[in-house]
Amino acid sequence: MYIELSYPINKEMPRSPGSPKLEIIPITRMSQNNHSNTTVFKLYTHRGTHVDAPFHFYDKGKTIEQIPIEDFVYNHPLVVHKELKKSQLFEIDDLKQYVHKLHTVDILFFHTGYSNLRNKPELYVDDFPAISEETAKFIRTELLNIKAIAIDTPSIESARLAPKTGRIVHKTLLDGDLYHTRPLLIYEEVNIGKILNKDIKKIYAFPLRLTGLDASPVNIVAEIY
Repeated sequence: MYIELSYPINKEMPRSPGSPKLEIIPITRMSQNNHSNTTVFKLYTHRGTHVDAPFHFYDKGKTIEQIPIEDFVYNHPLVVHKELKKSQLFEIDDLKQYVHKLHTVDILFFHTGYSNLRNKPELYVDDFPAISEETAKFIRTELLNIKAIAIDTPSIESARLAPKTGRIVHKTLLDGDLYHTRPLLIYEEVNIGKILNKDIKKIYAFPLRLTGLDASPVNIVAEIY
């Protein structure tokens, strides 16, 4: 059985302050006596369910099309669940109960439950839960089997803290010069609640192969037993 974890792309998608609006531009329509229906859309690469490539915060990092396709397939996923409120962070201690699995996991899903507010965009995008700098560093430097992490909020990084810290969480995960370990991929705004308490066999998370770019919309699918 397969479960989709990506949200549909539409004009009702939550939008962080200052980010560009989604534009959907009809080119031809059969209802207007054209021979087919065709459309152009303009989408900010960091809106909706998307994946960040290292290039997002590391100018020498790989762009979306340079990442090997196998890096978007995960055989040992783990969902870390803790209900968090506005401005709260996942800390290293929140991983302790999973210690017997952490060193074999290849993708880590952080479920905060905050996605329940997605139908109230003004709350959902305002100081949402995220992960701490210490947690990001621990994953990057100690959990070396992990290829990617995902979260059910608009960003892995606190919108409140990011301007003060210089976006240190993203840089900790993506910057190839900070540590002598591989950079990770980051999936944001993922509908993780759909796989809570599920026995997950595999995760597929294929992006558009956008040449030279920092991120891409992504269709994430969980295969469950």
